[in-house]
Amino acid sequence: MTEQEPKPRTNGIIALVLCMVAVAVFVLYIAPALEAPLGLAPVARFIDERDINANMYFYTEVEQFSEANINMDNTMKYPPDGPQ
Repeated sequence: MTEQEPKPRTNGIIALVLCMVAVAVFVLYIAPALEAPLGLAPVARFIDERDINANMYFYTEVEQFSEANINMDNTMKYPPDGPQ
């Protein structure tokens, strides 16, 4: 009796599981280990000290960003004339 090759669907499931494991290993072990060598600790401290919600997907919900966006839009629409 010969051994059967895995079905293509099984190969896809195995590839999916391996990718998920790779992402989990990166997020849980590799990325935290890179925080110090890449100098991200001061940035993380800055974000924590100022209580910045850095994981927001829509920054327009943050008051400071909304104000900056309005100012930027107005500056682009109505640029200063310069010295007169």
